[in-house]
Amino acid sequence: MQYVTLPTATTATSLPTRWGELTLGQFVRLTELPEGSDVYNFLSVFLNLSPLEVMNLPHAFVNEQVLPVLDFAAGTVPDFERFTLPPSILLPFEFGERQLPVAPSLDIITFGQATDLGAVLQDAAMPVLQKRLRALAIVFYPAYVSGDYDSDAITDFAEKVCSQAIIEDALPITDFFLTSTTASGAATPASSSAFPFPETSAPPASKPWWKNGMRWLWSTRWPLATKRSGATSGASAGAKSTR
Repeated sequence: MQYVTLPTATTATSLPTRWGELTLGQFVRLTELPEGSDVYNFLSVFLNLSPLEVMNLPHAFVNEQVLPVLDFAAGTVPDFERFTLPPSILLPFEFGERQLPVAPSLDIITFGQATDLGAVLQDAAMPVLQKRLRALAIVFYPAYVSGDYDSDAITDFAEKVCSQAIIEDALPITDFFLTSTTASGAATPASSSAFPFPETSAPPASKPWWKNGMRWLWSTRWPLATKRSGATSGASAGAKSTR
């Protein structure tokens, strides 16, 4: 992750430096961007700003501290097959993080968890990434609160906590959950595999990424990412890097 401080804020905002560092919530929002979305909509996902607020950020700040960090999204294709099942997952907790182990099987889940996982699997109208988000919440809720499972708390827990899990952990974990559960007699849908949406070929080079709906993933360069004379391709010295 790399941290930058917005001109309008006093606290740092984290930006992913590779596909695996996207949060599940960010990935859901990116896949939901409608056709015709522009660079302002795209950056609003990462900066937690409205498109209008992104539009009014200083030009130098965006070009020197934001676009260089997110350049991986323009120059690489996400390789979901490289994500492997981790032994634990980090979730935000109060003023820090809580590390929760990944169970080797779902044999010890409660009746309520099994029922809710089955409902997720059988819901044909639920988007694949929403299935992943909800499955993550269902399985980890009791360990996170150190208490009982509560179906009524899952929606809030999924949106506020589980959406912050990075996809490098969340995708293989939810693959494991959704294929291991015996709560439903139905087979796991093919669309719930590690790749969260159908593969598409690279768009024509002459067509900007925001005109291709989801296919911005395979764009070759950022729109509006012109650099001033002497600017480097890396993040500026004002950005703090971790990992």
